[in-house]
Amino acid sequence: MDQITGLPAHPLLVHIPVALLPLAALGVIVLLARKAWYERYRWAVLIVAGIGTFGAILAASSGESLESQMRAQDGVDAVRAVHEHAEAGDLARTLAIVFFVVLAAYVVLPWFVDRRNAGTTGSNVESGADEAGTSKRTVPSWVQPTLMVAVALTAVASMVSIVNAGHSGARRAWEQYDTSTQALGD
Repeated sequence: MDQITGLPAHPLLVHIPVALLPLAALGVIVLLARKAWYERYRWAVLIVAGIGTFGAILAASSGESLESQMRAQDGVDAVRAVHEHAEAGDLARTLAIVFFVVLAAYVVLPWFVDRRNAGTTGSNVESGADEAGTSKRTVPSWVQPTLMVAVALTAVASMVSIVNAGHSGARRAWEQYDTSTQALGD
């Protein structure tokens, strides 16, 4: 996808992850703050993160085609700046995917175990068995805290990489704008 209604797609598509992934990171804070909020908002946060991650993939893809177009017409310094931005964008895309996968595990794993156990009645949580003596599947006690730490760390890493990629892209765009306006003034 190179263009949207005649405009380069990349500057338009970057707004998806730039808006939604920080919103998902704030949602993670909400999920970690209270168990009731986790139960209520986990699916919404996962959906927002999924759309933001898909946007990051689209933005990186459209950026690659824009990068190849720009390299043909720019000088050495501009090519280096575009390459740095492309690398930052690739990292942002990768970390967005990692964030989404860890968040999905944090949301879906307990839900899946709860759904599997919903069929058993009169379960004894302490022993992991129901009244009939059949074993009940549970998530090991270390999994939830580990996922909580992992989802918080990946959210922060994703946000830092998005800010870095956005900053390098904006700097490049404004440098190009400044150069073009100086040329008009001369």
